[in-house]
Amino acid sequence: MKVKMKRLGWIIFLSGLCSASALAQKVTIDAEIRPRAEVRDGFSQPLVSGSNIANNRAAGLLLQRSRLGFNYESNSLNARVVLQDARTFGEIDNKGGQLKADTANVFGIYEAWAELLLLPGTSFKIGRQGIQFEDGRLFSLCTWSNTGTAHDLAQLKYSTSGLDAQLGFAYNNKAAYNYDSVYNLSKMYKQLTFLHITKSIVNGLDLSLLGVDEGFQENSAKTASTSSSKTDLNLYHRYTTGGNLSLKNDSLPLSFLLTGYYQFGKNSSTINLNAYLLALKATYNITRKIGVTAGTDYYSGSKVTMDATKNMNTFQKLPYSANHSFNGYMEYWATLPKGGLINYYGGVSCNLNDKLSADATYYTFFLAKDMQVKDKATNKTVGVENNLGSELDLVLNYKLSAETALQLGWCTYFVTDGTKLASKIQNTAAELKMPQYAYLMLTIKPKLFAQK
Repeated sequence: MKVKMKRLGWIIFLSGLCSASALAQKVTIDAEIRPRAEVRDGFSQPLVSGSNIANNRAAGLLLQRSRLGFNYESNSLNARVVLQDARTFGEIDNKGGQLKADTANVFGIYEAWAELLLLPGTSFKIGRQGIQFEDGRLFSLCTWSNTGTAHDLAQLKYSTSGLDAQLGFAYNNKAAYNYDSVYNLSKMYKQLTFLHITKSIVNGLDLSLLGVDEGFQENSAKTASTSSSKTDLNLYHRYTTGGNLSLKNDSLPLSFLLTGYYQFGKNSSTINLNAYLLALKATYNITRKIGVTAGTDYYSGSKVTMDATKNMNTFQKLPYSANHSFNGYMEYWATLPKGGLINYYGGVSCNLNDKLSADATYYTFFLAKDMQVKDKATNKTVGVENNLGSELDLVLNYKLSAETALQLGWCTYFVTDGTKLASKIQNTAAELKMPQYAYLMLTIKPKLFAQK
């Protein structure tokens, strides 16, 4: 009888354990369908006016991103796989379903990672994953982009009350070679290491620190030759370190984000880098429905007298940052001029009701240092006007339902001679069209399945 009772006790215990384990597991499936219609009439750079000028007409296009995400959560493991199809309407042959020769593969895996939950507060995450720190100044998911941004890497994460830390590492190769080979994809690192720490000081006031080490290999025909014994596979490193101090408390009308980063190391195998970025953004809620924002960004630049073959003081924006979120939606300064950039901006936000909101932001841009370029009109080296122009962005958001949102935007840029010379035009004699950019974006995010 005692043996039977003991067996019965074990059966009950194991049954309860299995039931608890089953209840702790959660499986969900989500999706995103996001078409966006755009009119680009001077987007990213001005268009030269004149009926005989090539590439001077406005472009109308439609983009769409479609995602299907599978999620798993348990007491010991989290995992996520996201399939993504990103395309421009018309780039697929609608008869044979084949990609045209001038397009890249649009279907693939955006994320595929597993996170092992180890000791309390500690986990190990490996696979293809999106990375976002603070406002996306250095690392961002780049949600505006049609493809988004993700990295193939491993992370060791630690979290406790008031403290979060992430240590990440990546090492890239173009294929599974049997010998060490050069990795020279444009703007991509061969090796990446980062350490991100966030510490809560008081309620709503947080300090975050970030250190990034990017290892690159020189993109040249000499280093691309893997058959030569003289191939140089050494990495040159770009280091970026700094952090953010943020205040965000729902009980306070004022919030701010103070940012500072210092950059050093190498910008290429031969050019030394010594640059910095300072930024401040503050928001004040006048009422529950109206808020105002003001801020400034300062990206250091290089002096005209500096030997550009040896040194650089121009801050280098990381290619995995959110270009669209900074310096205007027109993205004129996604690539910074050699003279650096100063951006002063202000805006107002209005929540008209629970579904409708509007934003208006005005930017003014200036060079941080004097800059010279060759004017194509005179073929002479001339100084660039300090005033790089200004931009106005208007955005209207409407929430159709809990799963569906609509966004309408219109932007324009007020160009100067400085805009011409600091951009790709570099021709003071060119007559420019009034730059405009408009879009209408529909975002649908249904939850398709959920089960515990």
